[in-house]
Amino acid sequence: MKVLKLDRFYKIPALLILITLPLFFVHKLAVESLSENFVFYYAVWKIYLFHFIVALSILSVLFLISKKAPNYVGYAFLGFVLLKMVAAVVFLIPLIKMENVSKIPDFISFFIPYFKRRNICFLPRIFFSLLC
Repeated sequence: MKVLKLDRFYKIPALLILITLPLFFVHKLAVESLSENFVFYYAVWKIYLFHFIVALSILSVLFLISKKAPNYVGYAFLGFVLLKMVAAVVFLIPLIKMENVSKIPDFISFFIPYFKRRNICFLPRIFFSLLC
């Protein structure tokens, strides 16, 4: 029976925090500078908390799958990407249902970290998927 090495597991949240914090502060400054012209429904910290929890959950489960069934990590990753998209839509439902409000700033504010973190986190995900 394989024993999980938890010291590698703890690198996942540490790396995720190191990636998330600088992006959060830059995004927060950008939103604050634009808040005079636009009204944002979601606070930046709520958006980043959502992305952080979802990414940490996905990476944790992928880490466990890589230890138990390494041949299925790719399938699991594809499934979790689909679930993340569904979770994003559920998160945005209150904004989608609002009327007489410009939704574009909030959608941009939500999807910038969605795709930016995705590009930055791509290499660590490969690393943890293949080497851990």
